[in-house]
Amino acid sequence: MRLPSIRSAASDAQRTLRRFPLVLLAGATAAVAGSFLVGSGTHEKLIATVAAATLGLPLFLALAVTAERTTARPASIALQALGLGLLVAFAMAWPQWSQSVQARRYAQFSLGLHLLAAFLPYARGGEPNGFWHYNRSLFLRFLTAALYSAVLYLGLVVALVAIDQLLKIKVHESVYKRLWLAIAFVFNTWFFLGGVPADLSALESRRDYPPGLKVFSQFILIPLVVVYLAILTLYLGRILITGQWPSGWIGYLVSGVAIVGILSLLLVHPVREREENRWVATYARWFYVALLPAIGMLLASIWKRIGQYGVTEDRYFIAVLALWLMGIAVTFIARRSTDIRIIPMTLCLLAFATVFGPQGAYTVSRWSQTQRLRELLAGSGLIADGVVRPAAAPVAFETRKELSSKLEYLLRTHGTRNVRALLGAAMPVLPSDSSRVRTRYGEAETQAGAVMKSLGLEYVAPWDSPQAAHFSYSFALPTPSVTAVSGYHVHLPGPLPCEFTADGAGWKLEVDRRARTLRLASPGRAAFDFPLDSLVAAARAQRGLPTNSPSPRVEAASGTARAVLAPRNYTGRAEGDSVEIYSLEGDLYLTPGP
Repeated sequence: MRLPSIRSAASDAQRTLRRFPLVLLAGATAAVAGSFLVGSGTHEKLIATVAAATLGLPLFLALAVTAERTTARPASIALQALGLGLLVAFAMAWPQWSQSVQARRYAQFSLGLHLLAAFLPYARGGEPNGFWHYNRSLFLRFLTAALYSAVLYLGLVVALVAIDQLLKIKVHESVYKRLWLAIAFVFNTWFFLGGVPADLSALESRRDYPPGLKVFSQFILIPLVVVYLAILTLYLGRILITGQWPSGWIGYLVSGVAIVGILSLLLVHPVREREENRWVATYARWFYVALLPAIGMLLASIWKRIGQYGVTEDRYFIAVLALWLMGIAVTFIARRSTDIRIIPMTLCLLAFATVFGPQGAYTVSRWSQTQRLRELLAGSGLIADGVVRPAAAPVAFETRKELSSKLEYLLRTHGTRNVRALLGAAMPVLPSDSSRVRTRYGEAETQAGAVMKSLGLEYVAPWDSPQAAHFSYSFALPTPSVTAVSGYHVHLPGPLPCEFTADGAGWKLEVDRRARTLRLASPGRAAFDFPLDSLVAAARAQRGLPTNSPSPRVEAASGTARAVLAPRNYTGRAEGDSVEIYSLEGDLYLTPGP
């Protein structure tokens, strides 16, 4: 094999640039925007630019390769302009979505566009062998590009570390990140594009088949699929015997087995008619037959959970995927000669069809969870004459737990609009009410807790239980009144132990678990010991009750000195004789002695 010279490599790079200018522009845009993002932290516009640019990679590839198969150049230019406009629209809409929706919609668009690049050049039909060889070339080139890029990056990283350690030239941490962006989006993209077949019509006549691909499929993928299908079949038998519903994570296993099984069949598709490979057709038929019971088990499992807890995006996607797998399995069982293009085409259609619209995952999930929240409120007596009222009586723990879960989901994923429309005056003012502020992952629990308090209830975390050793307390009313003290007022920030300075001395507040006290001490002075039992009792008494009881207050004395602790929020754990406070926010008042 003749190795390429530098001149020929440069010529190939120029040819690739002329062939795929928009794809390389998208890669360069992602690298530059990502480099600015490294230095600026979280910047919404830069993140939107990176997301849109990375989606441009498969989109412009699909349009460019498809355009090469047609002679209508004006139509090709119009399609690429339309694609660019769609990416701009995506970037402009990005800040309006919650982080949860951003991640899922990006995944949907990315999946759909990669599938589009896989079949669009062959969408007119015919040339099944050319379609397979085209995707084989893309698959192998992608793996080769990833390997070359990884080796190049690691080699340059070692060189930078050597410069830093040996020559004592400081290399900033951001340099490594920017180097990765440049290699991943510029070098990797350019190298990959260099291997995209130029003459797609000639691929139909190819009859070569990589032996390594057959070995990988026949001796690795297919045996693994058989093993996991056997496990799923045995698990189904166990379910039928015991009457227990399938485990919640069964969806991931069934989906994984189905995807790997279909991939293994696609990899050996061109050689299935050869005499030595007649077994492939038999295996394919029985693979889909054996897959049907597992799909049925998955549908039963997801249907039960939707009936219990309503639709969420994840349950929606699993249900749609299961129905798609069912359709594919039935189709290939009924017709052995079914065109394999039906797999990427239908999956691409589903990816785009479920992004927006009344049938989309987000609209259906929002409606389902809002209706479920309404039912829980009505069933708990919190809706009177169509108006939501704070709780006037205790509410069952499990009901409060599900209410908390629904509120957290809606606030995190869909914002405050739907919750506010349902709760009305019972809904507190939240930071995310502003159109410029969205609820982030870490804030949803806090905001759901604020809504629960406005309903006179305590927020219950998903992992909490009535017998849990963990406890928490949140005081939503104004600052509790404290007996006037002359001395020093300190606001405690949260995590314990904490240290602060007052009266010119350093103080430390920490938990003595065995003594069940909260100790405040300063070198050379007597310590204050606050009993924790009253805080634990107040937290547990708050479960299921309106949060209108007086805030707990604990006092401690040391000689003539006195201290008063007025907590607002705290969390901890009480188990056996041991009590621990993880965090405490509130006010501490010190009256020094004479």
